Amino acid sequence: MLSGLILAAGESKRMEGRPKALLLIDGESFLGRIINSMSNADIGELVVVLGADHERIEAEVNMRGARTVINRNWKQGQFSSLRTGINSLSTFSEGVLFTLVDHPLVRTSTYVELAERWKENRERVVVPSYEGRKGHPTIFPRRLYTHILEDEYPLGARSIIKNEGSSVLFVRVDDPGVIQDIDTVEDYRRLTGER
Repeated sequence: MLSGLILAAGESKRMEGRPKALLLIDGESFLGRIINSMSNADIGELVVVLGADHERIEAEVNMRGARTVINRNWKQGQFSSLRTGINSLSTFSEGVLFTLVDHPLVRTSTYVELAERWKENRERVVVPSYEGRKGHPTIFPRRLYTHILEDEYPLGARSIIKNEGSSVLFVRVDDPGVIQDIDTVEDYRRLTGER
């Protein structure tokens, strides 16, 4: 089974206090949009890791069958959320496709394509690329779970991808959403045309 994991625990400092999970695109929250897209891919369980503003986010977003877990250590950064999420996965999980809440533009077809490529060899790390740039989401196989939970990675998930070397499968996709992270107020204004 391939698990899905959405990391949405940060405090969105660069969004002037607006939680990224609740930002709207075409009338749908970032988090709601990602849940919807991932739910339409062949994913066996879907977990959302929340932290800052978790009560507000849970109240405002329709989780559509996704399970939420709270990262009490969210101030320690993104990798702590990845650990929290992996620690909560089902014992049947053979791999985890994870993404960040600031990547709401990834198409459902991209999630499906990455899942299909992973199924061809479930031991590999799968990373999408668009016009030569690596993006999100990424799939980590189960064999890495213990390392993620116990080892130190100074650059977070990037360190793991670097360490995996030739076992990383880069999948070229025709989806600019894999490299479009909406991280700042300016990014959001460009996306929505807000002034």
